[in-house]
Amino acid sequence: MPEYLESAPKSWKCRLVLAAVPRDGAPYEDEFTLPFDRAVSYWDQIYQPLSDLNVRVTAFRSEGRVVAEVSVETEVEAPCARCLEPARSRIKGELRYIFSLRRDEQLREKNEGEQDGDEEIILLDSWEDEIDLAQMVWETLITALPAALLCSPDCRGLCPQCGANLNKGPCSCRSESGDPRFEVLWKFMENQ
Repeated sequence: MPEYLESAPKSWKCRLVLAAVPRDGAPYEDEFTLPFDRAVSYWDQIYQPLSDLNVRVTAFRSEGRVVAEVSVETEVEAPCARCLEPARSRIKGELRYIFSLRRDEQLREKNEGEQDGDEEIILLDSWEDEIDLAQMVWETLITALPAALLCSPDCRGLCPQCGANLNKGPCSCRSESGDPRFEVLWKFMENQ
């Protein structure tokens, strides 16, 4: 078993049964919890789960299509982007998927170059009676993960010279004003 999740785990069994979505356009709603017990590795950042993954699916029919909105919510921990101490965040995300059983949908998209907004229409085979949502739940989770977490909004970070955590107190490095890359210019200015 891999140390980190890099895709939807096989243990995530979640399906949308198409027959359960009312034909009159009324919404179908389902809520469930998926086990979230291994860290996620995404863009060289490790997110440690602190709770199971709460999932909500809302689906309805519209113009011969099934529109499914997948929402996720959980809490994760990752190193603070400034001081590397553990930082927690409650994450929420939502994505919308459009499914169609109509073959003419594919032809219409090719001929007109049309898509429903920025969303791609996913064509289903006519014999499919349910949709596996595991990959969609995974996509929703990944897009909701923050690029950088902070332990607090006023985190002071690490000293760039000695690496001391400045949240715990000042370090003993002498404070230099300015960027050390301009040292040659400073010396030039002193000689003038």
